[in-house]
Amino acid sequence: MNNRKTAKPLGVRLSKWIRSMWTEIRHRVTWPRPRELMKSGVTILVFVAFWALYVGAWDYLFAAALKWLIQ
Repeated sequence: MNNRKTAKPLGVRLSKWIRSMWTEIRHRVTWPRPRELMKSGVTILVFVAFWALYVGAWDYLFAAALKWLIQ
């Protein structure tokens, strides 16, 4: 059952949620240092480049094999 007398209005609940979220972001989250962020970014770029080349190579090989089979 929904008891409207004890339920707080949506605006009150939303503002309380936003305030608690902002407090957590400001005080409880550990943000990376710029050097750590740069290392992580480079690692991600290398990882993505490797997989792009890997998938691209397989795509090229399968396309060449399919072209050879069709002709």
